[in-house]
Amino acid sequence: MPWGALEVMQTLPAFALVLVRLSGLMLVAPVFSSPVIPLRVRAALTMVLAAMVFPLVRVQVPGELSLGAVLTGAVAELAVGACIGLSMGLLLVGVELGGMLTGMQAGLGIGEVFDPTLGRDVNLLGQLFNLVLMLLFLGLGGHRALLRALLDSYSAVPLLSFTGNESVVVLFTEVLTAAFVLALRLAAPALIALFLMTTTLAFLSRTMPQLNILTVGFTIKGFVALGVAGLTLGVAGDLLIGSVWEVLDSVRVHFGMATA
Repeated sequence: MPWGALEVMQTLPAFALVLVRLSGLMLVAPVFSSPVIPLRVRAALTMVLAAMVFPLVRVQVPGELSLGAVLTGAVAELAVGACIGLSMGLLLVGVELGGMLTGMQAGLGIGEVFDPTLGRDVNLLGQLFNLVLMLLFLGLGGHRALLRALLDSYSAVPLLSFTGNESVVVLFTEVLTAAFVLALRLAAPALIALFLMTTTLAFLSRTMPQLNILTVGFTIKGFVALGVAGLTLGVAGDLLIGSVWEVLDSVRVHFGMATA
């Protein structure tokens, strides 16, 4: 076998490991995993990033790799990329949950529509909250910070060195807690306003039995929910931004990377 071909055969397994870690991020991370972006574009971006990173981390891989070591290592590398991407994805789920809670309490849950890009029914307020956070995420360069965290992970967690431990469990526990707390903080103003409005309508129904509370209340609840949710999003920018950086810092801490 010519020397050049032999060198390529020895390099391919190491390159595949780099590619798999990047693919884990692309599969689940916000923005990068969006069905709106064509699959070919995502695949090309992953290949380009892998080609750029590979020369820097090639020395981390032993010269001779068995098939079993490559397959086992590929699973671990996929887990590293997926953990980093999923951490931010869970935060977006929390934001969407805040909108869903508001929508359900306002009776807007029946207004769900089918989103062809996601392949499922979506809550309108949940989607609104999600889009606002996504725009802030892109505007602040969160996608670049996410990629930087993944690239820095090659220094903190070299190829073929990742072993699942309690740090990953603690990371997801912290992220899930932060996402749930964020959902409650975003939904709380609208939920409180809806509770007060429902209480007021209940008193009115007792004093004015002829008033059709069901018809009037449904319309008022919709306006109140949309108005308060809009005001909440208008003043929650710092909260959303802080949550994004908090999750990124948690990822760095639990993977042993220096905080940005």
